[in-house]
Amino acid sequence: MKLTKAPRLRAVLIATSVAALTAFAQPALAQETGQAATAPAPPSYAAITAATAPVADAYFAAYIANDWDALEPLLAESATFQDPTASHIFGGVLSDGRTAMMERFRTGYASLTHMEFTKNRSLISDESALYEGALHWGMDLGDGTLVDCVTPMVIVLTVVDGKVTRHLDYVDYAPFVAAMRKARAAAG
Repeated sequence: MKLTKAPRLRAVLIATSVAALTAFAQPALAQETGQAATAPAPPSYAAITAATAPVADAYFAAYIANDWDALEPLLAESATFQDPTASHIFGGVLSDGRTAMMERFRTGYASLTHMEFTKNRSLISDESALYEGALHWGMDLGDGTLVDCVTPMVIVLTVVDGKVTRHLDYVDYAPFVAAMRKARAAAG
């Protein structure tokens, strides 16, 4: 073979290879295009955030108002509630499932005399909602002692498919402990 024919042979081989690859790629590209046309696009960040906001806001309002009848339908069956900051004050605070959560709220919160939340800020992004502020609340300790306090608080909610799936409370309980000691000393 002469050197002058080598470039021509190389060009023929490259052209043949490109044609073969293109021929194999055409059905795959057509299939992908067909799948993309029939598969629904996932919801956008903006759409998910817009869907989260009204559910989270309604749940938050019902929670602060202790309106358990309004809150319950907003919960997913497998929802969870946790306050990891309350373990040394109220014991383990974890409820798994809507039934357990509603029992905690209806029974455990029955001793609350009031709850008012002053919101410093809220953030709703994707499937998460965060409310930060100060909770003015009171509690009847059951022995005639009433405690009234204001505690810094953050509430974090997760909303999936229009239902709250997770509720986390973070509370600075130092003002509550101080108010409880003061109330017991005054009663004592």
